[in-house]
Amino acid sequence: MVIGGGLAGLSAACALADRGVPVTLLEKRPYLGGRAFSFPDAESGRHIDNGQHIYLACCTAYTGFLRKLGVFERTTLQRRLRAVIVDRAGRRGALKAGPLLPSPLHLLPSFLVYPHVSIGDKLRAATAMLAIKRTDRAKHREALESETFRNWLERHGQSERAITALWDLLTLPVFNDTVDAVSAYMGLMFFQDGMLASRHSADIGVSTVGLTQLVEDAASAYVQARGGEVLTGRSVTRIVAEDGAVTGLIVDGEFTPVDVVIAAVPWDVLARLLPPDIAGDDHINASNALKWAPIINVHVWYDRPIIDEPFLAVLDSPLQWVFNRSHIEGLPGPGQHLCISVSGAWEHAGVGRDILRELFLSEMASVFPAAADAVVERFMVVRQPNATFRCTPGAQSQRPAQVTPITGLTLAGDWTQTGWPATMESAVRSGVLAVEALNADLERSGTWRIAP
Repeated sequence: MVIGGGLAGLSAACALADRGVPVTLLEKRPYLGGRAFSFPDAESGRHIDNGQHIYLACCTAYTGFLRKLGVFERTTLQRRLRAVIVDRAGRRGALKAGPLLPSPLHLLPSFLVYPHVSIGDKLRAATAMLAIKRTDRAKHREALESETFRNWLERHGQSERAITALWDLLTLPVFNDTVDAVSAYMGLMFFQDGMLASRHSADIGVSTVGLTQLVEDAASAYVQARGGEVLTGRSVTRIVAEDGAVTGLIVDGEFTPVDVVIAAVPWDVLARLLPPDIAGDDHINASNALKWAPIINVHVWYDRPIIDEPFLAVLDSPLQWVFNRSHIEGLPGPGQHLCISVSGAWEHAGVGRDILRELFLSEMASVFPAAADAVVERFMVVRQPNATFRCTPGAQSQRPAQVTPITGLTLAGDWTQTGWPATMESAVRSGVLAVEALNADLERSGTWRIAP
């Protein structure tokens, strides 16, 4: 049994199906996707994502998963990184990869003309990039996990403006948190494995359809074609264990005997599913110290085009990143649907809709001249108070491995020990790791072994 129909659970179910296991996946909601889902919008007749999600070319587990399901073509991936950045004064620059230069020099031509930091800051940033490239983060993990990324950047000569206009610009949307809070270890991880791994590793991809539409039918069909089933609207309220081994689940109030379970649910949900003595185990209990970070997405439908890019970032503004959903989805004009993605949204999470409308529409009109004269046909706010776990200093030690002290139970979820922040990539990786951990656990106990 797999509990949870998010990307972690779907990844685990498909990995089990690949090994010939007739897996059953249970999801309490009537749809799949977990924290990366879409919902039908009656007014537009389209599916709206709960939040704007992107992936990078370095997210090989996620893209491999999409290819396995045969849906990768329903996303679009840049041929080379290009991210436009504007400020409130109207200055426009871009961070983009050159076609021939190797990493990290592939970013150098665009960085040299990047208008949002001074020449001195560019030189110091280049020095810091080289230091990141050369740092053995595994060797220095304990030290890097004990300080914030801001502390590391300041020790390497980064000014406040460079942090705002470069480092936080990239850190905030990836971690849903600022350099003030992200650990130096995880900050370096993103720049090493994402921005600087190769000249294509940071190419940006987005789904051209709703996130639930992207995977729901394909994943269900994949599992069912291999003898399994995916059941939605099924609520698991307890994992039953005796003598240190799984014996069953309480599903919709009834006991179902099982001896193998992958729990692909958030850590705070897992604690409620386990018997108290097991939930208090040090291996599992450590995750209770993890904290959530919020995201809000502001959707605006204008009567005319406002931006001509598929997406762009806005400096010194609450707008952060603006995505042109009309461009991404290939929607006809004359209007334009924009999604403003606000990460680390503590300041806005509890603010009323009317106040947010005034704030964001006013800001759009200030930054984009076309918005000042445009008619707003519709305005929507989608809030995610528990969007991602926070990669604060010490958080890596609070993320459990997929194996547990209970025979037959392993864990999946982007919050488990994957080495990645809370991303779709981390979720998919965790599902595969959970299957591998389950196989090793059952082999050690002499119960049975999943086919390779």
